[in-house]
Amino acid sequence: MANVFPRLYCKIIAAFVLSFFLVDIVQATHNRAGEITYEQIGELTIRATITTYTKTSSIQADRDSLEIFWGDGTSTVVARANGFGDVLPNDIKRNFYVAEHTYPGRATYVLSMTDPNRIGNILNVNPPNSIKIKFHIETSFTFLNTQFQGFNSSAILLQPPIDFACIGQRFIHNPNAFDPDGDSLSYELIIPFEDVGSEVPNYLFPDQINPGPNNQITLDERTGDIIWDAPQRPGEYNIAFKIHEYRQGVLINSIIRDMQVLVENCENAPPDLRATEEICVVAGERVVLEVEASDSDVPEQLISLTALGGPFEQTVSPAMFSPDARFYNQPLTGTFIWDTKCEHISEHAYSVVFKAVDNFFDTTGLAALKTTRIKVVGPPPENVRAVNEPGQTKITWDKPYACEIVEDDYFRGFTVWRRSGSNQFPIDTCMPGLEGEGYRAIAFFQKNMEDGKYVYYDQGTSPGESYCYRVTATFARTSAAGNPFNIVESLPSNEDCAGLTLDRPYIVEVSVLETEPIDGVISVKWTKPDPDELDTVQNPGPYQFTLLRGEGFNPTSFTPVPGASFTSASFGEANDTSFVDNSGLDTENQPYTYRVQFFAGNLSVPLNQSQPASSVYLSVRGSDNRNILSWEAAVPWENYEARIFRRDEGGSIFESIGTSFDESFIDEGLVNGVEYCYYIETTGSYGFVGLPQPLINLSQIDCQRPFDAVPPCTPELVVTNSCDDNNAASVFVNRLTWQLPSETCENPSDVSGYRIYFAPTVGAEFDLIGTITESDTRNFEHGSEFGIAGCYTVTALDSLDNESDTSNIVCVENCPFYTLPNTFTPNLDGANDLFKPFPYKFIDQIDLKVYNRWGQVVFETTDPDINWDGKNTSGKDLADGVYFYTCRLFESRLDGIFENPNVLSGYIELIR
Repeated sequence: MANVFPRLYCKIIAAFVLSFFLVDIVQATHNRAGEITYEQIGELTIRATITTYTKTSSIQADRDSLEIFWGDGTSTVVARANGFGDVLPNDIKRNFYVAEHTYPGRATYVLSMTDPNRIGNILNVNPPNSIKIKFHIETSFTFLNTQFQGFNSSAILLQPPIDFACIGQRFIHNPNAFDPDGDSLSYELIIPFEDVGSEVPNYLFPDQINPGPNNQITLDERTGDIIWDAPQRPGEYNIAFKIHEYRQGVLINSIIRDMQVLVENCENAPPDLRATEEICVVAGERVVLEVEASDSDVPEQLISLTALGGPFEQTVSPAMFSPDARFYNQPLTGTFIWDTKCEHISEHAYSVVFKAVDNFFDTTGLAALKTTRIKVVGPPPENVRAVNEPGQTKITWDKPYACEIVEDDYFRGFTVWRRSGSNQFPIDTCMPGLEGEGYRAIAFFQKNMEDGKYVYYDQGTSPGESYCYRVTATFARTSAAGNPFNIVESLPSNEDCAGLTLDRPYIVEVSVLETEPIDGVISVKWTKPDPDELDTVQNPGPYQFTLLRGEGFNPTSFTPVPGASFTSASFGEANDTSFVDNSGLDTENQPYTYRVQFFAGNLSVPLNQSQPASSVYLSVRGSDNRNILSWEAAVPWENYEARIFRRDEGGSIFESIGTSFDESFIDEGLVNGVEYCYYIETTGSYGFVGLPQPLINLSQIDCQRPFDAVPPCTPELVVTNSCDDNNAASVFVNRLTWQLPSETCENPSDVSGYRIYFAPTVGAEFDLIGTITESDTRNFEHGSEFGIAGCYTVTALDSLDNESDTSNIVCVENCPFYTLPNTFTPNLDGANDLFKPFPYKFIDQIDLKVYNRWGQVVFETTDPDINWDGKNTSGKDLADGVYFYTCRLFESRLDGIFENPNVLSGYIELIR
């Protein structure tokens, strides 16, 4: 017994001393800012980095290690990786803690770190007792299926989370996040945390300290710019925000950064910084940008000019910036140079944050930031050619391609695109790909070669139709199994067209020469059949061209034009390919459509004939101090440009006033009551090398006086349909309803009716599908036996037939519906013997692959009904167990079959 008391006494004393020491640490001032980032280094392994910024002078609270919680129920005490930490000016220390961890399986996890101490006297964190509030940071992330979606590492935050501000001066900060995987990022302002799921109590956003109109804080969710305009009270503030990372539109991780702003009561203005906001370049081009910085606080202050961003993080040809980060006399010019390479091609722009800092606080001061977004696009494939061959079209383009040799197999091949008719749209360097231009991808990841060129054979065309082709290069990151993700298309190639046979005439001109109600005149021209494609031995003479005419755009019948039949004994003499039609035309009030018949031998039955082509018909509608022009032409070629000519009242000469790339134009700044006359000159092309181009045609002249006309209110449209029922019912009807906005509509009684417009695809031209003549009727139903896909918009009409602006455009898809069960029992008992989907709709084909636990494919099918009986690809019964599947969906639309972007994946339990 004599030895028990002394040992017990010593333990009590030791415990008391330790508890006193811990209380002292808890009250110590410490953390300023920080975040957790990670790098995926294995299928289920990450390397995490905790970065903290602490108060250097708080020696008693300095952490040589921290505990990281991995989110799977485990934690690790991690030693500081940078020795005693990096001591920075202004009583700041930077610390790194790095650890690796392997997880038990794919899931979403939350990395977190909680430290007992923030620094004291933070004005907006539980004032005045911020020292009692814990410092908590976390990062959530999802392990993706590495076979198909690749690794997932977090963004890198390049800008330190400590910054300085002055009272009454605009403050700007940007974390300058860069994602090495090429995923997209967005930003969200949040309340800081003190623990898992627990926000900081009594938190105030910085603009709530001395609030007012001159104290506002915002965060740009796209660029990450934090702007505080302007601080009103000196002290230390903390701001927290999330950086969300998305891959193909799906959120895959979020980082919380908790940062600090030190506000001083200083007579100092931030520098003025001038830089380009956005630039798009083709890979291989050199980017040279000059950045200019100056400061109104001259001549005393110096300026430091720096740059951070994704271009500096590249392993291949990183960017350079000069001068270095020292302070210099002002004004100061910096130069950014980046020799872009094919490895830099990305769907998203790179951000470069230029930062100018004055030396008001000696080693630092107020900063000005400018973010320049640099988008690097893939160069277009060159010299695309399309040539007709029996039963197919041969498309070729140049090899080598400028970016076909890239590290990590980033170049994946080519996509071949096709459309009916030409589209000579202007190429925008900032808009790669062919989205919205009417082309459909018909082949992917093509690399076939023939005779020193890349080649693709299109066997999906119809005889007699004109098809136009473009090619884009495809770049993508690659998963461990070789599957592409984060796919990027290059700039499109030139367009080339094929498919037309020149054994018939083609109309190339229907141009109005005189605008009259009775004595109008139209010039019509056409081509002669190509003797290389018309067999004159099998089709001997005589030969004859006969010009036919119909009224309007889609005439139900055509009649021969008087005097417009030309006969020749031989083909060489058949050269009459134009005619001026002046036989009683009303070109003032209607268009005319023409067709040319070609006869060979038998002059009573045409050998073939041209497609119909109409004149351009212009309509001008007067409005308040402006005239609204629209025109139409039903022609077999593509009109890609229109010039507008105007003659003023009392004048005799028409002058060009503008160009339009669609079929409308608004002439503004006019005088009400004064007459203005117009005509349109269209420019078009068949897009076929064997036919003349460009094709120039004139409309009739139309005159109008602008007048004061206030249109009715614009409706607000809602569209519902069977998709909202979330079942497989085939009720192919869209139900349109609309209302007039109660807050902005000044005169709802002015509405007398509505017009409903429909477009089959996004970006397509809208057609009028219905008119309602009662103002109280605000609903409409539309659909077809093929489905419900399309876009709608509604306009309101007043009693003078003034039409409002179009409502919001509502687009609906065919809502493919496809769901798979998670178990089946192939034991031949007649119940649940087959693995098959639940009732589905609008799915034409699938690509289902089922894998065993070793990643081997045991079953695959393209049949959407599946009907899998539990046998493997060799026809043998599979064992009971859990199997993984992926299922790509291909939905049927009016213009073909397209892959649905949603890939199904999950587990199937096979129970016998």
